Amino acid sequence: MAGRFVRHSKYRHVFGTPYKREKCYDNIRITKSPHDSNMCAVNGKFLAVVLEAQGGGAFLVVPLSKVGRFDVNQPKVAGHRALVMDLSWNPFNENMIASCSEDGTAKLWEIPDAGISENMEEPTMTLKGHSKKVGYVVWHPCAEDVLATVGFDHKIIIWNTASGTQLTSLDGFHADIIYSMSWNYDGSLIATTCKDKKIRVLDPRKKELISEGTGHLGTKPSKVVFCGSTGKLFTSGFTRTSERQYSFWNPNDLSKPLSTENIDNGSGVLFPFWDEGTKMVYLCGKGDTSIRYFEVTEEAPYVFFLNMYQAKEPQRGVGCMPKRQLDYMQCEVWRFYKVTPTTRPAGFVEPISMKVPRKSEMFQDDIFPPCEAPIPALTADEWAAGENRPPRLLKFTEEGLETMAGPKVTTTVSAGRERTASSGRDRTPSSSSSKGPEPQTLEEYQKAYKELLAENEALRKKLEKHEGRSAYKRH
Repeated sequence: MAGRFVRHSKYRHVFGTPYKREKCYDNIRITKSPHDSNMCAVNGKFLAVVLEAQGGGAFLVVPLSKVGRFDVNQPKVAGHRALVMDLSWNPFNENMIASCSEDGTAKLWEIPDAGISENMEEPTMTLKGHSKKVGYVVWHPCAEDVLATVGFDHKIIIWNTASGTQLTSLDGFHADIIYSMSWNYDGSLIATTCKDKKIRVLDPRKKELISEGTGHLGTKPSKVVFCGSTGKLFTSGFTRTSERQYSFWNPNDLSKPLSTENIDNGSGVLFPFWDEGTKMVYLCGKGDTSIRYFEVTEEAPYVFFLNMYQAKEPQRGVGCMPKRQLDYMQCEVWRFYKVTPTTRPAGFVEPISMKVPRKSEMFQDDIFPPCEAPIPALTADEWAAGENRPPRLLKFTEEGLETMAGPKVTTTVSAGRERTASSGRDRTPSSSSSKGPEPQTLEEYQKAYKELLAENEALRKKLEKHEGRSAYKRH
């Protein structure tokens, strides 16, 4: 009987639209490395893709506006002595990108606003601390100049990239290769998956193991992501019989998942991406032609399948555009940059716009709660001293993006319009809180966030009621 009913969700009909080929980034010699990373990173200014290179490691960086077919001799960033394994843009500096390599180093690069006109071989900084190759680089979500590097020496190092010094090092917690790492909402904890099939939650500053549990039992890599302000964990992996599956966890108790579900018999590693605004998880499989998406709720079984985007070409990796750069007036809630290798000598990167279908042309505030701002909430020294603060937020409005507390922000939307944060009004996450103190703790921000959603829903109902009365009077 339950099967006859479909769970209501405003995101059930989210659909993906690929860009036309002339709006893609074509003729790119995409890496053939078997390493399980995204191989692509994107922000409001640039697209970066790991390349197939001889005699060292290289990656391509191009302005987002430069689309079409690229020359094989396009200038690239080529400062690593071995294969580049991962890329990540600084969330608070759109011109800075971090890379890591099989040469055992991570490097920081400052990209000019116009892009690079010749091969770049000298980094801004080189971070040396791992004894083996470095597989992943992950920026802190709230603290400025804090970067985590994950090595094949079973070690995680947290760096202050302003000084090039180590803030802390997590060694001895993992018995084998670390497959993935994720910061929690305020950057106070990290979660990891490992080849020993364990999921771990660690406090990097106290160097303490908060919790540990057995994850997916398959032999292939598993991945983990913190689900933002919910505080929960989402993992993807394989069963003993090589079925792909996902699980949802309480990070304080990893003895068993809150829910788990088998997906299919595919062979590609699944990469989870969390969208804080919609509370959705996107699952992108390496070598798949599809992208699945799910909604996370506070009610069991917590994770609900929504839909699936289907394409013709498989994906090697994907990059994700920051939320503030989306064309929200067109109800775009997410945008992938899909790295597609082809049978030809070179592949291409294809943007895919994920939208919520709405008939009204008005701004849809119910599907665009506040998003992370490109402003750090604290410094590297403050974080190292033990302070925790949630991310600074931007509020979506019909006129543009408005800072909810702090200085104004100007952001360039990749659809071609420049939006500036609204004038001098600093707002906290709810109308009532503007008369009181600004939220300080994660719990206070979560409460204010829920109040703002309720306020938006009430305004939407008033608007619908008003529109209904207007239509009645016209008749």
